Amino acid sequence: MADIATTYMGIRLSSPVIVGASTFSRRIDNIKKAEDAGAGALVIYSLFQEQIQLEARELETALNIGTESFAEALSYFPHLEHAGPREHVMWTEKTRKEVRFPLIGSINATSKGDWVDYARQLESAGCDAIELNLYAVQTDPRATCADIEEQSLEVITSVAGSVQVPVAVKLSPFYTALANFAGRAVKAGADGLVLFNRFYQPQIDPDRESLVTKIDLSTPEETRLPLRWVAILSSEIEADLASNTGIHTGKDVVRHLLAGARAVQSVSALYKNGLNHITTMNREVSEWMDAKGYNSIDDFRGKLNQKNVSDPYAFERAQYIKLLLGHD
Repeated sequence: MADIATTYMGIRLSSPVIVGASTFSRRIDNIKKAEDAGAGALVIYSLFQEQIQLEARELETALNIGTESFAEALSYFPHLEHAGPREHVMWTEKTRKEVRFPLIGSINATSKGDWVDYARQLESAGCDAIELNLYAVQTDPRATCADIEEQSLEVITSVAGSVQVPVAVKLSPFYTALANFAGRAVKAGADGLVLFNRFYQPQIDPDRESLVTKIDLSTPEETRLPLRWVAILSSEIEADLASNTGIHTGKDVVRHLLAGARAVQSVSALYKNGLNHITTMNREVSEWMDAKGYNSIDDFRGKLNQKNVSDPYAFERAQYIKLLLGHD
């Protein structure tokens, strides 16, 4: 039987399938199920600084209600403060004691110092790697792309220089020069890149005249965007790549490995089919490898990246034009 083990940022994974950051990791029994089903690793749900700040303000507001009504009201309760990231870190520590497979801590902060502080705390809690979730929607028209990129690179450099575990950066596809920024992120200290961060977009209900916010699960068709960029970047940058978005089957996993990824992250397929679907995906990868005569993932990884295919322009605009001209 084929060996589906791989390495990602120097970490050995029993399978290329990683459970991406999601609500699955809010329950230890789910994390154990993922490990038992054969997941190579799991990304702990993201530690969002904005959420901590919001909860802290709400706590302060709740505690201050009525304190000015009577002079003695200020002494009703002892001084209380929000625990900050400590609850998340303690949960990670508890999880680390329950499972053996690699755990990756995910962070989304708003200031460089907090990025570093959270990374250090998650490393101390037992995370095998840190994933920087560069999820942000820049709405300030005065902010230039150069400013935004430099801020992100400073964060990567600061975190990578402050922890001993490897650091991955989860990127958005919306960079004007994505290949350039990816290379700069690696030079700044990123050991791996996750392609891509999937932004959730609000919708407008015209009947109620209100905003509607909901999570739409990915579809297999969406996997073409990360597939394309993994194929382009895998032969150009010195970092491990993990694919994210639209990976639902073992064949999807194989596609990304052929493009040059070392691992994939899956969430939507597991919401749809349950965590035991990891076992199915692993079996499908193994069966495909057996049918092709491959003993290990390294035997074929990157075989169809841009450098190795007969038509390297297939991943670029030239192929797009050719398809348009050939369509009746």
